[in-house]
Amino acid sequence: MYWRINCTEHLVLGVRADPTQEQSKEVKEAATSNTQPTAARLKDNGARLGRQRSITYSAGVGLNAGRRMAVPQTVDKKSTTDPTVVVRWAGTADGRLVAGITCQGIYLWTLRPFVQLSNLVYKSTEEFGSPVDLVWKHEEEEPMARYADYSDAQSGAVVATFFVVLSRGYVFEIAVYKRDNPVLEYEFSTQHYHVRGAGEGKGIPALGLAQKRTYRLPGSSSVVCAATTIGGYRQQQQQQEDDAESGSSALVATQSHVHRLAWTGTLVSSVDIKHIYDNPLAHIRQALCIAGFSDAATEIEVYLFSDGVIRTLTRKHRHGEGSSTLSPPPPEIRTLGAADSTHRCTVMAYTPASRLVAVGTTTGDVLLYSAAADNPEIARVGRIAFTHERGAQVSAIAWTPDGLALACGYTSGHVCVFSALGYELNITRLSATQSPRETHRNNEDGGGGVAMAVVLPVPAALVWMRGSTRLCVFSDCLSAMDGGTVLRHQQADVLPFARAASSTVACDGNTKRVCLFSDDKVFLNLCEFDQADQNQNQNQNQLQLQPELQWHVAHIPPEYIASNWPIRYVAADDDGRAIAVAGTHGVAWYSCDTQRWRMLRNQQQEEAITCVGGLLWYHNYLVVACINRECGDLAQLLFFARNRQLDMTSDMQTVVLEHPAATISCHNSNLLVLCRNNMLYQYAIFDDVDFIQVAFRRQIDLSTSGAPVVEPPRVRSLQWVPSALFDTRPAFLVHQGTTLMVVEELPFDEAGAGAGTGTGGAMDAEGVLLRTAVVSDQVEMTITSGVNFGNMHSTVWWFGASRLHACLISLEDFMDGGTGPLVSSQAQNQTQGNPLGRQQQQQQRVAIRVRPEFFPIAVSADKGMAIGIDQEDWGAFDDHTVAGLSRLPVRAKLYLHNILDHMLTLAANASAATDELEEEGEEDDEDEEGSATAAADQDALLYAACFEHLEFFAHAMEILLHEVLVREMDQQHRQQRSPATPDTPDTGATTIASGGRILPRVIALLRNFSSFYEIVVHCARKTEAAFWPHLFASVGGPELFFRQCLATGRLETATQCLLILQTLEPSSVNESNILALLNRAVVAQNKPVCLEIIRFLGMAAASDRPLKQLLERLHHR
Repeated sequence: MYWRINCTEHLVLGVRADPTQEQSKEVKEAATSNTQPTAARLKDNGARLGRQRSITYSAGVGLNAGRRMAVPQTVDKKSTTDPTVVVRWAGTADGRLVAGITCQGIYLWTLRPFVQLSNLVYKSTEEFGSPVDLVWKHEEEEPMARYADYSDAQSGAVVATFFVVLSRGYVFEIAVYKRDNPVLEYEFSTQHYHVRGAGEGKGIPALGLAQKRTYRLPGSSSVVCAATTIGGYRQQQQQQEDDAESGSSALVATQSHVHRLAWTGTLVSSVDIKHIYDNPLAHIRQALCIAGFSDAATEIEVYLFSDGVIRTLTRKHRHGEGSSTLSPPPPEIRTLGAADSTHRCTVMAYTPASRLVAVGTTTGDVLLYSAAADNPEIARVGRIAFTHERGAQVSAIAWTPDGLALACGYTSGHVCVFSALGYELNITRLSATQSPRETHRNNEDGGGGVAMAVVLPVPAALVWMRGSTRLCVFSDCLSAMDGGTVLRHQQADVLPFARAASSTVACDGNTKRVCLFSDDKVFLNLCEFDQADQNQNQNQNQLQLQPELQWHVAHIPPEYIASNWPIRYVAADDDGRAIAVAGTHGVAWYSCDTQRWRMLRNQQQEEAITCVGGLLWYHNYLVVACINRECGDLAQLLFFARNRQLDMTSDMQTVVLEHPAATISCHNSNLLVLCRNNMLYQYAIFDDVDFIQVAFRRQIDLSTSGAPVVEPPRVRSLQWVPSALFDTRPAFLVHQGTTLMVVEELPFDEAGAGAGTGTGGAMDAEGVLLRTAVVSDQVEMTITSGVNFGNMHSTVWWFGASRLHACLISLEDFMDGGTGPLVSSQAQNQTQGNPLGRQQQQQQRVAIRVRPEFFPIAVSADKGMAIGIDQEDWGAFDDHTVAGLSRLPVRAKLYLHNILDHMLTLAANASAATDELEEEGEEDDEDEEGSATAAADQDALLYAACFEHLEFFAHAMEILLHEVLVREMDQQHRQQRSPATPDTPDTGATTIASGGRILPRVIALLRNFSSFYEIVVHCARKTEAAFWPHLFASVGGPELFFRQCLATGRLETATQCLLILQTLEPSSVNESNILALLNRAVVAQNKPVCLEIIRFLGMAAASDRPLKQLLERLHHR
């Protein structure tokens, strides 16, 4: 869901070696230039350029808080003795700040705009050692605190904290605090109005670094790495302020021990590394600490050792009364990944949003492990292969804050972005920039005379900025020299991306068409396909849009995006005529008809509301879930009319919520709101042109739904299962992390049985039994299409593991509750007692799979196609090439033939079951199964008839016929190569049921449409001649098919059958058929057909003597 949209931006780091060094020439000119009347001048406010101040702490270490531009020096290797080399980078979880450490200093940058805010440069490192690692404190924030700006903090307030561990066993607690004065201001000699970019409206944040405390670790071993506890979103229960283990903590690993430190400085525990891993030659390279499990006392520590082995340690802490007198159970230790000669682990990262651990290896592969909340074990779920260059190793990994994408850096200079489960979205190859010193040398040498070595940028750290639309890449630029590797310099690059709007709000408007957004733009695709592209496309099942002509680009007003960056929610309406966006504060929407933006009346109204939970369109109203500061941080639903000004007036419709919303969705007139207290609220909407009313229907406590437990902050989308019983027995589709589950109420007659059958049901506060059933645990996107086609009421789509899955909900399922095709057959058998035949049909209905060659982000149900983007390889282009919308080619995948194929498979299976019953003599069941077979055939016909008007219909039917024909021929070849033996049961009945009887049903289906003859001929001409006998045996033979074409006046189609007749029929038959066709063409005065017949006879005369004689007679006439 992340695609590159622009060229790479190169940044200046400004790491310097000597704090007393004079300013560079460029900085002096920038600070004193005032030659132009409107030129901007940098104003120093005491903590920036030129003015130095020294701070002395109780430890006696002198620190320097100045900032200057520096020239990095070229060294032989990356060593801790070079003061200009950043040893470790680390960004905050919210993507606002990034810190770096060198052997002599600590540096702090803000990512938007990219500015170095402060640094602490040590004059001496002999007593405490040099910095080797740093770790930010991971805090669970409230919704308002998460989106608050640093400018809202009071002067001197601490906004962030991180630990810096030093080589001699010391730990510095560094605080990021709010300064009194801005770090950098612009001064103009005359009145000047300048437009600031996205996120630059409030200027550069005034933040500084201060060392608060110094801690000494026990023992004399040197420190190697550190990590912090990442608890996800589950709040810890029974926490006590005096219990250091119950709060957030940090892990500090030395050569001999692993120490757990509370952020208050208390040493919680120490573990000997020998108890974790018994290899004395290996040390810990990286560590993770994962919490947030269903059992609040459980934590998993993950350690990556220098030899590539990963070991996990599971702890269980004691909480509550009497916990101090009880000793915790011994930790469980096991190996997650083992090292061998070709496969070793290099780096790892964890995302609490998807609860996935990504592990990079020396072979370039990335291994994915799941840390499910209800299962305190880490299990492998997938592998991501890197095929662009051999020998590349994974050097850096970073998850997006929402856990939807994974960025990987490789030693070959590539940066690849994958979806959460490993689908490759795009790839970029970085280009090295010259360091200032190298540029100065080239200028002195006149630009020639010395051959420059090839410099390869290797990503050392990846940091996603706020909003996940920009990726900051910190690289080590290396070159080969004298048989070794030389570090030339370090650089920072920014890769801009466009995100799918459906990744923020899974509303109907976002899932019907392709809608993307970047830092300051929204892209809406019109989804108009060109028929010419269909014929030119090599893949017959994939259609392409004309790139630049299909996009509607809406530039977000600078007065909104400058102060409210980043954009967090984007929602398009059902018709594609309006797009609403919400940033850190306020809301705005764009009209595609008038091409104008509407914003709130004034800045006071804009800063009063913060959108939390999403926004969507309902008819002519914009529904916003927000927190209103003017009402005392009250959680509300606001309804803005489209035909009125965007204004928070007293007469607008509002709904007060008990807790902030986690996600909202609207289906028909039902508004669903999932709050952060795990309560689901349903509202009914009654609207008119100038009137809207919202009525409360019910509330459901999802915390009692059983396992897996619903965690509202991790819920990506909430959709209702189409059902006629929604008002009395609702069911919901909950997409949480990478798991898609169904939460439904059980009817009263099944509640007692369900409670005792182990179906995962639980009783809520109102006495309603809820049941949770997992549909799939590998889901990245979910779409519900409520369009009725024939006997199919709706379709539920989900994408995962590179496949698009579809579940058809028929009218019968709709009347029964809608969840039958979604839940497993075992649960259906326990709660409903369905017959086995129907269970198999439901399982097959869920098993519809389409493998697109792109990442689908929308489904056009009325056109029978899935739509997505196939990103081009950015490594094949010059990095400075101006990018346009041509880099975002939209693709479409026809799925109509896949659905019809499975419908006909259901009919074939029912027919096979009827034959078995007939052999057994069960006549009653035979009649029932026969009616089911006829109903399945009728469902396929009604479904296909709904798409007959589309220009792609004949093309889709041709694909259906071709795939069924090839599959059946392959089955016949496999049966001939491996016939059944007495030791092996004969599966012929199953083969016939699943494939042998489908082709006649496809032919019977196609005969109902006027393009039947053209579909068969086009399919035959594109298929091997060896398949023709099997194909035309299902239509009555080639001669009969040819005669039917003549009888219906399809002369062009009959002409295309001549080659088929020549291959399958004797020459005597072909001669009479050709003469009949020629006579009909002469009578109809169809000259192109006559010429085509003569041309065919001329080609066939060389190998067919009767046709040669026929051609001579025609020439004689």
